[in-house]
Amino acid sequence: MDSITFILLIGFVWIVLTGISRISWFSVTNPEIGLGFAYYRTTRLNTLIYRIGKKGTLFWKLLWDIGIISGLGILFTGLFIFSINIITFFLPKSKEVTPITITPVIPGITVSFATLPYFIVAIMIGAIVHEFAHGIAAVNEKVSLKSTGIFVFLLFFGAFVEPEEEKILKASNRSKMRIMAAGGLANMVVAVFLIIILILPMGIPFLLSPLYETESSGALIVETKANTPAREEGLRVGYVIIGVTSEKGYFYIHSGSDFSNFVHTEVFINQSLTFHFDDEINPISLQTMNKSKITDESMDNNTGYIGIATWSYYQPRFLSENTIVRLIPYWFSYTVLYTFMVNLMLALMNLLPVPFLDGDKLLAAFLGEKNQNLHRRVKYFALIVLVLNFALSFLFMGWEQI
Repeated sequence: MDSITFILLIGFVWIVLTGISRISWFSVTNPEIGLGFAYYRTTRLNTLIYRIGKKGTLFWKLLWDIGIISGLGILFTGLFIFSINIITFFLPKSKEVTPITITPVIPGITVSFATLPYFIVAIMIGAIVHEFAHGIAAVNEKVSLKSTGIFVFLLFFGAFVEPEEEKILKASNRSKMRIMAAGGLANMVVAVFLIIILILPMGIPFLLSPLYETESSGALIVETKANTPAREEGLRVGYVIIGVTSEKGYFYIHSGSDFSNFVHTEVFINQSLTFHFDDEINPISLQTMNKSKITDESMDNNTGYIGIATWSYYQPRFLSENTIVRLIPYWFSYTVLYTFMVNLMLALMNLLPVPFLDGDKLLAAFLGEKNQNLHRRVKYFALIVLVLNFALSFLFMGWEQI
């Protein structure tokens, strides 16, 4: 299924669901269904948030005060960066000066279908962390909650916490800032924690150590491309490469990095290679090709193209011959990576002083009622900056169908 057909199908499903929800004899108020979105509200999670928010009150207040400082810092830093970024779009392109692009998440257009599951999980985790932090901060500031719940926007799931708006309006400016900054701080904490896991060589292996070996023992094939030597000669997802024979001899492969280094330094166009695998799979021979023959991407050198993507193989302690079990560390690693990126994005973007975002409410509470004119100017300036970044990203970079 191509991306345009997929998007049209999703749109058709939402139109049908919205139409059904408007039928008088089938009308429902919970979940609330609209064109492209649905909300389900409940009070069952309120008790959990109250329990967490009322324990360690001083700790939470101190943490959210840190959130105010970091939130204001992120707010003004983000506004400065995106303002300067507008200029970089018009500068000569170079490696030193590359503009930050802002594009929406559109399956098949800006995001490939292969990465969509990682995005969905990451957005769910980021939204839950963000909203629960708002809820805990609200309870800590004696603002009661109306409801909590889950929502669906197109394909993406998330969570929300709905505090009493009247009590927030009556709260002190410091309490408002604590509540508004809590979500961004929570996302930033998660992002920092996850980047540490990703950076540390033993981060992912340690988390998976109860079920997998901590030392890699080969390069796991996680993808094969159509119309390539790999697909034609029978290389399969789930095969583990432990060695490759070329004209120069036998090369041992202990990890995905080993295989990547081998490809970039030892593999050339029209070269004969023989792959050796773990278990009892027979060796497979193939001849590399020129990548530009099957893609629009030109090669800068004579590197031969095989047509596979690999990942470091950590042998499962159980069901080691099952392909799905072998692929779990790869899927888990990418889920961690995308969850890091989404949480970082939520922390940075949501704290911009743009209408309807937390950054706007944080800035309003920080400036106070006496500086409403200044707040209004900053708010609309930030909106113009964000819209220009979005428009220039599309104008200069475009959205290519994946």
